[in-house]
Amino acid sequence: MAVLNRGLVFGALASIILAAPAFAGDQKKTDQAKPDPRQGAEVDSICFGRNINDFSTIKGVDNAALLRANVNDWYKVDLIGACYSSRLRFAQSVAIESHPAGGCVSNGDYLIFSNSAFGRPSNSADVSRCAISRIYKWDRDAAGDDKADEKPADKDAD
Repeated sequence: MAVLNRGLVFGALASIILAAPAFAGDQKKTDQAKPDPRQGAEVDSICFGRNINDFSTIKGVDNAALLRANVNDWYKVDLIGACYSSRLRFAQSVAIESHPAGGCVSNGDYLIFSNSAFGRPSNSADVSRCAISRIYKWDRDAAGDDKADEKPADKDAD
C-alpha cells in the first residue's frame, strides 16, 4: 500500500511540475504592459535646426527621454547607459555628442544630459552619457493613462 501512495504522490507532483510552465506562460501574457498610445512609428533619425529645442522625461520610465525638434515635433528616444528617469529629470541641458551645431541624431549616437545649464560640469556625477538605441515619433496629445506623468526634465517629476 505504501508503494501505491508514493506512486500517486510522485504522479501528482509530476503533473503539477509539467503544468507550471504553461501557467507561467499564460501569466506572462496578461502581465505585459500595454504599449503607450503616445508612442508612434519608429524612425531612423531626428534632425534639429541648431540645437535640441526641448526635452523631458516620462515619469517612471527609465532609459528613455523625449526630445523636441522644430516647433512641436516630439520624439521618444530609448537610451542605453545610466539614463534613469530619477537622474534625467534634474538635467538642465542636453547636448548631442560630436554634433556641436545641431544636425541629426540616429541610433548609436550619444546624448549628454547635464545638471548644469551651461554645459558639462566638472563633476562627472552630474552628467549622464546615453546612447540612443531606438527613436519613435511621439504624440503628446494621444490619450494615455499616465499622460499627466510626463514632466519637463528641469521640473520635479513627483
